[in-house]
Amino acid sequence: MNYRRKKRSQEHAAADRHHTGASGRAPLDHPMVTPAAATVVTEPGQLEALVADIQSHPAVAYDTEFIGEESFYPKLCLVQVATPTMLALVDPIPFGATGERLDGLAPLFRAIAAPGRTVLVHSGDTDLDILRRGAGCEPGDIFDTQVAAALAWMPWPSSLGTVVESLTGYRLGKAHTFTNWDARPLTPAQMGYAADDVRYLHLVRHLLGERLESLGRLEWAFAESREQLRGAAFDPEGQLRRIHRSEPLRPGQSAVARALVSLRYTLARSHDLPARVVLPDAAVIELAKRKPTERAAVMGLSGVPRRILQAHADEILAAIASAKGAAPASDPPNPLAEDPRVRAESDQVWNALQARCSSVGLAPNLVVTRASFSRWYVSMVDARRRGGTVATSEGESAMFSAGDWRHAAVGRWLEGFLRGDERLELVWSASGMVAPGFVRPAGVASAP
Repeated sequence: MNYRRKKRSQEHAAADRHHTGASGRAPLDHPMVTPAAATVVTEPGQLEALVADIQSHPAVAYDTEFIGEESFYPKLCLVQVATPTMLALVDPIPFGATGERLDGLAPLFRAIAAPGRTVLVHSGDTDLDILRRGAGCEPGDIFDTQVAAALAWMPWPSSLGTVVESLTGYRLGKAHTFTNWDARPLTPAQMGYAADDVRYLHLVRHLLGERLESLGRLEWAFAESREQLRGAAFDPEGQLRRIHRSEPLRPGQSAVARALVSLRYTLARSHDLPARVVLPDAAVIELAKRKPTERAAVMGLSGVPRRILQAHADEILAAIASAKGAAPASDPPNPLAEDPRVRAESDQVWNALQARCSSVGLAPNLVVTRASFSRWYVSMVDARRRGGTVATSEGESAMFSAGDWRHAAVGRWLEGFLRGDERLELVWSASGMVAPGFVRPAGVASAP
């Protein structure tokens, strides 16, 4: 039993011993919340009835439980679905739909993803990836309640429990996320937690929708949901940044590491193994530094499965060879980033932007990350000093493109602020900091 599986088993047992979830208390009393216990779907006839019910509604709440640390493709363990008239927990095991192949539940996934139907999720990145693979298509539309909350005076990211309590005052039971979801039978604690993941999404969508409509931000929520959940493309640069945080590499070494993480992704997918198992970061770093040219040197790597080395040592050597003399894995840092005056100015503008976002009900870290902001600010200062402009349609102060909701939300204000035409005005109220003309809903804490 590996460490993660052991931890799952321990938390699984502890959760059942101390269960205080919704399976032991009545759900929130509201017309948009299904009070009944979930139907557990294990037979074809039950699945057909669920599909028919989904097809009769314009929106469906959707979630999954899976184990993602033991394979490349998450091991699907449960599918939760809620319409205004039905709450169901679909067991994928009887349908043979747990790993890479999801054909046994294709009718369900196609019904959920049908054109014209809105899929309601909360932090649904992996859930949507499973839906795309199962349905073989993109969903019709997506509304992520975590995204919507961040546009309506709540922090980013917020748990579903936080959002439900903020909107209704009802407190969900303790989460059972890291548990043995592939164990059968499922415990009452697991089923209660899983059902609550979709039970409240229609109500949350309604309440957040009203708030966003009043702010003129409902379309922003749909647009950002699509952007956040458009399907995670493989990002070698993101993996390189993680490697650099643990072990800084020189440019030539970094180019080798980039080639190796790309190969690692391909091998992990073909073997249906986690990338960290196929070629751990420590092995990538060692290979990037040593740049071996002989198969024997690769075969001596520790921490890599023997069968992976035996089958793919030549591919590893080829990846290393192809990276030698290649362009650096990333552009060298701009020296201005270390200029004390530029850094001080960047800090001041960043603080002003964060305050503006918070005071108009936007979670600052959904709008822009500090790293992205810093890169933009340095490039803007650099362009000014060189006598040029930042290459955007809105001029040198445009941080967001004109089609991005962020431009309307805070981009125009930021441009005016940097020109000296706009001010940062804040008012402290009983419910927190607001900009003049905005009203923070009662009971909503400031978004950090």
